[in-house]
Amino acid sequence: MKTLILYVLIGGAGLVASRAVAAEPSHYTPLAFLVDHTWLGHLPDGPQGPGPAITLKAGWAANHQGIDFDSTFIMPGGQRVPYTSGLYAWDPAKKQLLFLYTDAEGSLTQGTVRADKETLIHDFAVTEKDGTTSKVQARITPQGANAYVNEIYRWQDGAWKKFVSVRYERQPEGVK
Repeated sequence: MKTLILYVLIGGAGLVASRAVAAEPSHYTPLAFLVDHTWLGHLPDGPQGPGPAITLKAGWAANHQGIDFDSTFIMPGGQRVPYTSGLYAWDPAKKQLLFLYTDAEGSLTQGTVRADKETLIHDFAVTEKDGTTSKVQARITPQGANAYVNEIYRWQDGAWKKFVSVRYERQPEGVK
């Protein structure tokens, strides 16, 4: 019995090693620039004054088969308010990159990601706590290695209407 267990353990380790060697190109490559960095963006000013800042922190899931992310608002005055927590994952059946996240108010967002040249198009539905849904699209475009622009559109009256555009900049290591 001990020999059988040892054989299974050794054989399993060999299978994992052979899969690692024969790995396909990552489906996450278009999003890899986000990983292991903290990004900071500033929302537009509003009628009451300066808008909040927003941070995004993304990292590989523990099994390296997804990208976890969290975002936080930084209010004028420095107060941090958690905003979203989510995950990007590859769906092998649909052959598509998916994402989902929840926000601090309890809504659930689910959608897909596709590349259009350098821009990552996120098409998604936001389901509010009361069950109402809305169609939204985010267009994330890298601006070199240290910045990206996130343009968010809402589906209204049969067309995409820009809601907000935020430029994020990569923060130095150690900044959270």
